[in-house]
Amino acid sequence: MYIKVPNINPYSHQLRMFKAVQEGKNILSIIHRRSGKDICCLQLWLLRALTRIGTHVYLFPMYSQARSVLWEGLDFDGKPFISAIPTCLIAKKNEARMTMELINGSKLVLAGSNNTDSLMGTNPVTIIYSEFSLHHPLARQYLNPIIVQNKGIEIINSTPRGKNHLFDLYEAVKDNPKYHIEHLSVEQTFKHDGTRIITDEDIKDIKSRGMSDELIAQEFYCSFDSGNMGAYFTRETSDMDREGRIGTLKPNPNLPLHSCWDLGASDQTVAWLYQLEGRYINLIGCVHSSGQGLKFYLDHADSLRKQWGCNWGNHWMPHDVTQKNQNWELAESRLMLARKAGWFFQITPKLSVDDGIEALRFIFPMIKVDKSCSMGIRAMREYRREYDELGACFRQKPVHDWTSNFVDALRYLAVNYRRLYDNPSSPITYTTSL
Repeated sequence: MYIKVPNINPYSHQLRMFKAVQEGKNILSIIHRRSGKDICCLQLWLLRALTRIGTHVYLFPMYSQARSVLWEGLDFDGKPFISAIPTCLIAKKNEARMTMELINGSKLVLAGSNNTDSLMGTNPVTIIYSEFSLHHPLARQYLNPIIVQNKGIEIINSTPRGKNHLFDLYEAVKDNPKYHIEHLSVEQTFKHDGTRIITDEDIKDIKSRGMSDELIAQEFYCSFDSGNMGAYFTRETSDMDREGRIGTLKPNPNLPLHSCWDLGASDQTVAWLYQLEGRYINLIGCVHSSGQGLKFYLDHADSLRKQWGCNWGNHWMPHDVTQKNQNWELAESRLMLARKAGWFFQITPKLSVDDGIEALRFIFPMIKVDKSCSMGIRAMREYRREYDELGACFRQKPVHDWTSNFVDALRYLAVNYRRLYDNPSSPITYTTSL
């Protein structure tokens, strides 16, 4: 029996990636939209599983994306992506968990990096990141030690999203001999007959449908200089950089230390620790993690307070903390647990996301942030609207990803700040003396 693996006829840039994987190199593939990145990575996934027995993980930013894009998605010809793996190679298949065991003993796992804890016991020898610029920035940092210890490889594909963690990774490994780099625009990728995959006429057509020059530069010319398209706070964070409001902040032990929280259930919990000093809101600490009980975060925050020699001030929780369907603990037990630990939370009034974003824009000129809050700073920069490819426009609601928890906690701070501290002063009454 003869099995054709890979089950595609690779383009020249894809063939270079196959050769690099066979040589045991890691791959960083920054290639334009519609170039077949995931089709290629699917075959690299299978190639690795056939040539090295072990667990091979294919990661999307969200678990739901892994199912909709690869497990249930269709290719250009309307065929299921997953059908590219010959059935004669599959010994077992679990639809619910999106896993396959091959006849040689290797295991293929589809997952989302929004829950890296679930991958800690899988001990992968290959990790593929699809659209790495949209993954949680810490996901690779958590998983990379496993790959290094197992002498495995990572395969990373993406298009740019401004100078975020993808750009940082590119700068870090572009001269590393252990990595094969492909950074290709539409002018550098070709079909087998020598014509471009995306032509100038295609770009003109895309532009005529409403896509901006900046987004075309990002999506099709792989430019890191276009900024994070659709980001809410590009101007505000640029002002913070320009005005020097991101740096080292020294906690003031004579001022109360306040906190604002976004409580996660299946995703992460975030708490910002801040002080009000003059006209400024000093964000001096950020507590964040996932998969822990409330007491873990309370203890972490309190250890920082003791380290800084401050007394607690106000604590703010989201308006939905009183609901009972958050799959963590009963709402009452969370509040009672906090009270027993000496925490007295106040509930943030319910506002729409749009109103909360406007409240946050209002306080941004007053925000200073300590550079140690690197994940929170990155979240401010990358919090964005989702782009609708069919409508050629950005949707009104923000994308719910790893940035949401950080910015949601800041929204609660903004809502309470405007409500409590930004009250207009009483009008001044002038009297005249005769």
